[in-house]
Amino acid sequence: MLLNKMLESDVVIFASPVYEQHVTALMKNFYNNFSFMFHRPRFFNKKAILVSSTGGSGLKGTLSYMKMCAIGWGFQIAGTIGVCGVTLKTDEAYKEEVQNNINHLVDGLFENKETPPTLYQLAMFRAMQSKAFGSAKKKDLSFEYWKERGWFEKIYYTNVKINLFKKIYSRFIRKIMKKLISSKLMIIR
Repeated sequence: MLLNKMLESDVVIFASPVYEQHVTALMKNFYNNFSFMFHRPRFFNKKAILVSSTGGSGLKGTLSYMKMCAIGWGFQIAGTIGVCGVTLKTDEAYKEEVQNNINHLVDGLFENKETPPTLYQLAMFRAMQSKAFGSAKKKDLSFEYWKERGWFEKIYYTNVKINLFKKIYSRFIRKIMKKLISSKLMIIR
C-alpha cells in the first residue's frame, strides 16, 4: 500500500509537471485520495522534496499547492525544485542555478534537526485543531485521532521549540478560530 511505503520512507519526493496551471490529473487524484491526512497528519519525522517542471508558466502555483499538501500531512519541506524546460535548454546561468539548488537540497537532507513551524503551519494546525475539536459530538475519526495524541492541549503537533512571537500568534489564531466556531461563521461538518 502506498501509504505504508511513505510511512516507511525517510524522504518522499512529490513530482508533477505543470498541466493547465496545476498538478496533473493523476497527481491531483493522488492528493484527493489522501486528503484525510489534513485532518489526521502523520509524517512529522519525514522530509518531502517537491519537484515540478513547466514549458512556460504555472510553476509557482503548482509548487505552492504541492507544498500546502505536504505541510498539511506533517512533512518537513527539505526543498523544492522548479524548472522551466525552455530556459534550462537555452540559459547556462539558469542551468547552473538549478544545479546549485539541487546540491543545496541534497546537503540539507542529511541534517537531522527539526525546524520550527512557520506562521502558516501554526495557522494550519490551529484550523485543523478547531475543526477536530468541533466534531467532538459526532465522535468522528479526526476527533479521536487528535484526542489520542493530546493535540487539543498543544500549541503544535510536535514538541519542537517555538519562539515567543510564534506562540503569541498561535494563541491569537486559536482565539479567532474559537470565535468563528461559536458564532457559527465557520461551518464544520
